[in-house]
Amino acid sequence: MNKLISTLAATAALALATSAMADGPRGYGYGYNNGYGRPAVQPAYALQHPFAGLREINQRQAEQRARIDAGFHRGVITRWEFRRLMAEQYDIHAMERAFVADGFLTPHERNELHRRLDIASQHIFIEAQDHQRRF
Repeated sequence: MNKLISTLAATAALALATSAMADGPRGYGYGYNNGYGRPAVQPAYALQHPFAGLREINQRQAEQRARIDAGFHRGVITRWEFRRLMAEQYDIHAMERAFVADGFLTPHERNELHRRLDIASQHIFIEAQDHQRRF
């Protein structure tokens, strides 16, 4: 009888330890909801690097800002165009911060950022070619 009780107790302890190990270190979640709103099963993009493609996006933003600055200093972009273009860059940066706030950059979010950067690039080209000069 004592052997049966000790075997059941050991089995229960093993089951608890196994379920605790499924949560990972400190319960930050692989198998269960970790209490921070993360799903029990991580989506496929979470298995990749959490910020995949962010370096390319940041490089495109830096290049666009450099194009805006160069156009302003050459005189082909007016002060008002400069402000409008930089406000658009700030909006894209704010969108990026909002997207990565949850710790992941999903493929949909990455595509949306690239789409917005494409539009901003077209705006820079248009403003630099519209023959409005800063004197």
